[in-house]
Amino acid sequence: MLRRLIKNFTMAIPLLFLASCGTAVNSSPTTSSTPITPLPSSAQPTTTSTSPARPVHPHIFVIVMENLGYRAAMSTPPLASLAHSWAFATNYYATTHPSLPNYLSLIGGSTYGISSDCTSCFVNAANLPTELSQKGISWSAYMESIPRDCYLSPYAPGGLYAGKHDPFIYFKNVRSSTTLCSNIKPLSQLTSKLGSSQTGLASFIWITPNICNDGHNCSPSTAGAWLDKMVSQIVSSTAWKENGALYVTWDEGNGGDYRGISANGGIISSGGGGHVLTLVIEPGLAAGTEITQPMDHYALLKTIETNFGLSQLGLSANSHLPVLP
Repeated sequence: MLRRLIKNFTMAIPLLFLASCGTAVNSSPTTSSTPITPLPSSAQPTTTSTSPARPVHPHIFVIVMENLGYRAAMSTPPLASLAHSWAFATNYYATTHPSLPNYLSLIGGSTYGISSDCTSCFVNAANLPTELSQKGISWSAYMESIPRDCYLSPYAPGGLYAGKHDPFIYFKNVRSSTTLCSNIKPLSQLTSKLGSSQTGLASFIWITPNICNDGHNCSPSTAGAWLDKMVSQIVSSTAWKENGALYVTWDEGNGGDYRGISANGGIISSGGGGHVLTLVIEPGLAAGTEITQPMDHYALLKTIETNFGLSQLGLSANSHLPVLP
């Protein structure tokens, strides 16, 4: 019923708003894409200041799933159903392989030259959680299967938590600050809030499922069932209903897929992390809307930064890089 009401509501909202955000959309199936201006060729992290503005989305949720290519995702019934019930990006590419550098790029704007799932390669660099805190914008990073707040170990009892899927613990200033690292919390704390009073939700919420529910160690169908349940909980919350946004992406595509976005904005056959599905779930978007511009994890980071009026980190700083609705 909620999805039908949202779909009807969108008929009164021009899709021109989406185009004004620099994102090409198509509400009917298509295989075409809209080229973007070249991405920067340098991989060195930089920052670009933006003017603070009232957030378009008072609350943003981000969920990162694991190791599934676009075609495989769209062939998994619960995932395909989510895509066609909401909006989805058809030309979205992960940054690289393996997992960890993708996660770092999502909140730091760079892979920092890391090319493995190392457990102690901590980074001293500007990052999204620190910028949010400096602006007085609340954030929480919820990790499924960690035992307590501020959990900094690379693994947890039970074997279901992997620190390589938690980029927050890789930034030295987050690790060294009790105030900052206390924002890393067990996922059960979020689900209890979504299911009750829904008070005290942060403005930016990151969610990492455990290594079964994210699809890393379990089947895409298992991951899809978990995701469908989590999405239902989020879209039932007041925080989402009041023009919140939920973005769901996958860290990397299939192991043999190295496609990515080149420096000139084209899709190339090597140097990237593969073609992945990205869902855009928010009030006002017509079911089945397709976002066709080529983009990657840096575009998602830029989307978050732009929404909250933050400086743009690293490769998210290109003025021509598109953002999601």
